[in-house]
Amino acid sequence: MSQALTERQIVLTLASLSAITPLAIDMYLPSFPAISTDLQTSIPNVEFSLSLYFFGMAMGQLFGGPISDAYGRRPMVIIGLTVFGLSSFLLSITNQIEMFWLLRALQSFGGGIATVNVSATVRDMFEGKESARIFSLIGMVMLMAPLLAPTLGSLVLKFFEWEVIFIILGLYTFFAMGFYLFRFPSVKQKRAKITPIQNYKMVLSHKQAMVFIVSQILCTSGMYTYITSSSFIYMEHFHLSAGKFALFFGASVLMLMAFGRLNAWLVKHKEPLSLLRFGLNAQAIIGILLFLCQESSVYVIFPLIGLYIGSLGFVFSNSVSLTLEFFPTISASANAIIGVLQYSVGAFMGFIASSLHDGTLFPITGVMMGVSLCGTILLMLGSRGYIPHHGRQS
Repeated sequence: MSQALTERQIVLTLASLSAITPLAIDMYLPSFPAISTDLQTSIPNVEFSLSLYFFGMAMGQLFGGPISDAYGRRPMVIIGLTVFGLSSFLLSITNQIEMFWLLRALQSFGGGIATVNVSATVRDMFEGKESARIFSLIGMVMLMAPLLAPTLGSLVLKFFEWEVIFIILGLYTFFAMGFYLFRFPSVKQKRAKITPIQNYKMVLSHKQAMVFIVSQILCTSGMYTYITSSSFIYMEHFHLSAGKFALFFGASVLMLMAFGRLNAWLVKHKEPLSLLRFGLNAQAIIGILLFLCQESSVYVIFPLIGLYIGSLGFVFSNSVSLTLEFFPTISASANAIIGVLQYSVGAFMGFIASSLHDGTLFPITGVMMGVSLCGTILLMLGSRGYIPHHGRQS
């Protein structure tokens, strides 16, 4: 670890970089009606910009990962943040939906290039239990963004036009880049040649790594299913007000933060794989209960959803840490695979739940239970006989 920054400063700096994506997603959600009016288009056309954002993030990670492994994290973070920040400012002056789409895709492409390097940077600086603990701390801080972003977006709209949201995003991005550029230490890493096809083939063909990746992606997609359907669950099905919806949604995020903090403490004494198994098993059990209790009141469903989302506090950091141990020289490429699968599978499962919509919680809880069970079974069968590699690439 660098002597220039304390551990807390390192965590806060990397978390601030990771936070640009949830900020860019959640902060502009309340402005959809205003954007559609100003750009003279429909709300579904504005919603399409969110799908483009996920696509751009995936492409940015696929592009930035191998180049970062070859030329270093620092230049790619700076390039990615610059693209993200400039696109944010341009979004504030666009007056056509087609240009809005293009700029959102470009903005997320830059965000993908920058954020794919956060986990890779942690892998360069820490190993084993320590990396799992740092991932937990970063995740806990980063989750403040989706907790506060919708409220912040609504507050901006109360006093200003929607364009100010993107101006704030641009200013935040360049502030975070300035701190990273002038204060964050230059991290030594093992360099690799720019061979993206070989890098991705190495990751995708590694059976043990893919067990960790796919099991994580499956269980994470349950969270994306919930996020996609959360407004229906609370506002339409249970007829809660917008204010109560924000509180209930925020409570789930707080639960995830609390469990992530608990994981950061437990990983000092327990192996990451043991905590990962606990998290997945807990989510699977809660998923079953959620499915069985789908016709219950909101006061039964709400705590079960909170525990379901919270259990991921034992999944994210431990799974990523275990995966990246296999790829010390191409950790950004490995993290790109995780990011792309997470966004694509999560979006797909959310789409399935939406397409099966029948006015009840059956398709939502069914998908959430199903992906959790599949992820847990995969990990339990696929991690038998696992031996930690401690940085040795295979």
